[in-house]
Amino acid sequence: MNFLQKVYFNDKPLILTTESSTGDASTQGYLTFIGATAGNIQKAMDALNLPATTGAIITDTSEDALHKQLKVMFRPIDAAGGLVYDEAGAVLMIFRRGKWDIPKGKLDAGETIAECALREVHEETGLKTLVLGEKICDSYHIYLQKKEYFLKRTVWYKMSGKSSETLAPQTEEDILEARWVAEKDMAPIANGAYTAIREVLHLAGLNW
Repeated sequence: MNFLQKVYFNDKPLILTTESSTGDASTQGYLTFIGATAGNIQKAMDALNLPATTGAIITDTSEDALHKQLKVMFRPIDAAGGLVYDEAGAVLMIFRRGKWDIPKGKLDAGETIAECALREVHEETGLKTLVLGEKICDSYHIYLQKKEYFLKRTVWYKMSGKSSETLAPQTEEDILEARWVAEKDMAPIANGAYTAIREVLHLAGLNW
């Protein structure tokens, strides 16, 4: 069975796959590297740092081969978040560090990934009455912090909440605003979000 996983770095996709070709027109122009070696991964990341590079692809023989070197180069971190719907179907978006986002955060010791999602949404938005829904997807991104690279997996869930509750953006996490957004008003918000967040919105069934 063919394997394909998208990992974001600098808001650009690094596609890990066992397929010789993704067969996707959206990947035209992406740089391709054969073999998930440390050298090829570093070359792909260096390329993704350049403005002209839109994406990169690394192919190898198996999912294990693709993940083996990633585990050596990047410290794995698990996180979770929630796409919260109110009674009218609007979704809750937050504005953090110049981008529109969805509430999320890192997994604490001793909690399940679902518990993490509920806790982080509560902490970042102030919502107290939250009901966990179905899982949407996992997303992945690589980032640099204090001279160390991390590979973060974020598990996304649908949730329901009450618009009557007072929103309290968590300023300690640089959240400046929390806003309920109707699907018809989503376009300018989504266009100001990270690419991975737009993909989560699409996978949840939202269109704009």
